[in-house]
Amino acid sequence: MRRIPPFRFLCILGLTLLSAAPACAQFDPAKVWVEPPAIAARFPDPPVSYATPGFRAGRTDFASHAEVLAFLDDLARQSPNVRVERLGVSQQGREMPLVLLADQGRVDPARPTVMVIGQQHGNEPAGGEAVLALAQQFASGPGAALLQKVNLVLLPRGNPDGAEHFTRVTANGVDVNRDHLLLRTPEARSIAAATLRFRPQVVLDLHEFTVGGRWIDKFGAVMKYDGLLQPATVGNLDAAIAASAQRDYIDAIQAAFTQAGLQGFKYHTTSGGKSADRTVSMGGVQPDTGRNVSGLHQAVSLLLEVRGVGLGRAHFARRVYTQVLAATTVIETAARQGPALMQLTAQAGQRAKADACHGDLVVEAWQTTTRQRLDFLDEKSGEEKAVDVEWRAAEPLKVANARPRPCGYLLAASETVAVQRLQMLGVRVERIDSAAPWQVERYEILSQSDGQRQDARGAIEDGEAIRAFRVRPRMGRAVMPPGSFYVSLAQPLSPLVSAALEPDSQNSYAANRLLEIGDDKLLRVPGPAPANVWH
Repeated sequence: MRRIPPFRFLCILGLTLLSAAPACAQFDPAKVWVEPPAIAARFPDPPVSYATPGFRAGRTDFASHAEVLAFLDDLARQSPNVRVERLGVSQQGREMPLVLLADQGRVDPARPTVMVIGQQHGNEPAGGEAVLALAQQFASGPGAALLQKVNLVLLPRGNPDGAEHFTRVTANGVDVNRDHLLLRTPEARSIAAATLRFRPQVVLDLHEFTVGGRWIDKFGAVMKYDGLLQPATVGNLDAAIAASAQRDYIDAIQAAFTQAGLQGFKYHTTSGGKSADRTVSMGGVQPDTGRNVSGLHQAVSLLLEVRGVGLGRAHFARRVYTQVLAATTVIETAARQGPALMQLTAQAGQRAKADACHGDLVVEAWQTTTRQRLDFLDEKSGEEKAVDVEWRAAEPLKVANARPRPCGYLLAASETVAVQRLQMLGVRVERIDSAAPWQVERYEILSQSDGQRQDARGAIEDGEAIRAFRVRPRMGRAVMPPGSFYVSLAQPLSPLVSAALEPDSQNSYAANRLLEIGDDKLLRVPGPAPANVWH
């Protein structure tokens, strides 16, 4: 049984009793890594200040959830451009606010929409604070002028419970940033609802990375970069979306960093602990993270991680500044592109729709192994330290499994959980009215074993075992009874459909026990649907 620290127990108890919860310890100062002066001196505060809750005088912790909500309510009262809504509720009953910034508070569908998500990992507070600073920046003054060219949807806290208790995961131990295809948590479902409602053309996800810890253990060094960036990198991603993400957005952010005296690089991470594995990987390439799932939503999707995990309050202004600068650059770029950006994402959806029944789809892909020289800082002296590492690159992808793309999939009437999750993502699912023979491909199960989902750092820490399948499609015919479901790939979100329904990938609904595949519960449809199954 996992032991709950006393301060968390008191916070949870307060919520359970529906009383005013006591102040929750935001982080344990005893676990903060204190940088040597030579390293700390490399990261001076920026020439800006913020009037958000986390920067109030005398602050020794981070903004509480109540402070976040009060700040946003005040902002909405002060500006007609700001509308604050309740997006959803966390597992422990905390409101998930959504901040809409648009000219006079009205979304213009003719303008591109940018969504910025903060603090999916609760122990990474700079992202949540940066979203508050962005809301203030664009609510009034010079920043508000951009709202005549772009709509902004801001989610300050993708994981309110984790933020309040300063833990990475949600209350039930799930990493919400690995839950955007499975949608097992109310937090991920709320983010999916916002995505479905506003259909953003650009999504920016704000995080923080570990500065010392594993890097000291493996290389005797600490991270030197202010910000690490990565666009969506996942199988079946539209090539034009991928090119724009790098050319128009990542490169622009890197240029802004350089001009501001900040240092940026490609996002990378490594496994924890003092293991002998010194491999360094770029971010994951599976359809589970917000970055990759948003890319399969045909949006330009970007991850920004800033130095912060393990530092406590050190350099907090610089960390927030790095994220605000990147987000502002993204918003300005989207506003400048305007209709061209909207056309880019719409055409990507049309290409995905037209690809139904044609070509191959990627079922599973992984990073490509190569070598890379990385720049660090020596853990004691702070001097530059270059290290050659085995590098798992996210581009190009190493395709481990591919097969011909079907026209669609059939699901038995009993598979309502999978259908509901697909619909939450925005996928169109049709119910069959009449029995008719279909040409199908059944999944022949060659092997099945227990396993765990993996990401760039190793096993995903959610405690959920998966079913690892090896399958082979076999041609046949089936008569599907009325009430069964058909999911066509002739729709813009077809890459998400295949990610969820091809059973032999670690993130599939079948692998994660949201869907059965035997007894004709899931079938591939290689050709057109019969004409007489819908009234």
